Amino acid sequence: MKQSEILNYSVQINDGLTQTSADGAGLVFDSKYGIMFCAYMPGKQGNYGESRGRISLSYFPASQPTNIKFVEVDTRKDVYCQNIFGLGDGKVRIIYELDSRAEGDHQTVYKDFDFLTETLSDAKTMMLKKDDGSLVPLCTSEQFKYLEEHGFNNHTFLKTEQISFGSHTIFRGKDGFVYGAITSYLAEPILYRSKDNLATLEFFAICPYSAQYEMDYKFLNGKIYGVFRTPPEKDSIFYTTSDDLGKTWSEPQLIKDSVSCRPRLINYGEHILVCANHYNNDTGNRPEIQQARTSLRFYFAENKAPCEENMVLELYSKCGMVNVCVQDVLGDVYIAYSTSELALEYQNCNPKVRGKDAIRYVKLGDLTELNQ
Repeated sequence: MKQSEILNYSVQINDGLTQTSADGAGLVFDSKYGIMFCAYMPGKQGNYGESRGRISLSYFPASQPTNIKFVEVDTRKDVYCQNIFGLGDGKVRIIYELDSRAEGDHQTVYKDFDFLTETLSDAKTMMLKKDDGSLVPLCTSEQFKYLEEHGFNNHTFLKTEQISFGSHTIFRGKDGFVYGAITSYLAEPILYRSKDNLATLEFFAICPYSAQYEMDYKFLNGKIYGVFRTPPEKDSIFYTTSDDLGKTWSEPQLIKDSVSCRPRLINYGEHILVCANHYNNDTGNRPEIQQARTSLRFYFAENKAPCEENMVLELYSKCGMVNVCVQDVLGDVYIAYSTSELALEYQNCNPKVRGKDAIRYVKLGDLTELNQ
């Protein structure tokens, strides 16, 4: 099969009967039962705006996504920016924010879903363990207080922005901690870790570069590798590393012709695999937000910043590939992404048209074979 044909075998994993808009897939694989879970934000039928006010979960056999089942996680007003983490034994934890449009502290909550019993727990508030040992709810004011205490104090006008908890890949380190990052609009990403599967977080480092909501990172051989998004649309994804667990960071290197969207980075064997949208000059008369979000590039970047020399795969879809999530399942790479066909076909350059129509899921296979 040619690589350009892979997406022809993708499967829609949001409920297309009742949802025509879906945003921000997150994937978790349960190795014991062979199940893939996807948490996402579904829009109402016919609504092509941003999806807020609903969090959903789908789950299915990872290798053959048939008999897809759906769970309503939360339908309260302005729930937003979900993420997901596997607890093992068929259980997953879905994390998301409250009151994303309101002014306030934007607390983060979580619910647990059990695949075996098909039960969903009540919502619990995620807590933050501060440097002095005290516990407080994780919220926007605590995020910016931590930044200010560490010398990043230029964000007064942004303090009503929500915590963007859903824009990174949560992962378990070899030391048993669960790791991830949070940020807000044009704030520096804060790296966190957790001993109790994200019920309580503690901040341990700051990446000192302003990001537009999104940052992903991983460890390999004691080193941190990270990617983050900045404005404007084109030339907006940067790559950086840290040799001392986040105390100092390398000068960011631009991923050439990258496009503003959600960059992803995973550990893939002994590789660091980076995925980012790539600019395509044949964009047509489209809104700026959708320029070139039809092309994805994958890079092995542990020895060099992502560039054409270490690119391993490029995918193209005329329906768009937005807010990608990447998972390694026993050596095979799987991805989920939001399509955005309506916005890509829109011809009057209305920047508000940015629909994300479906969540698609597909197996890419063993990418190391492409790098031989």
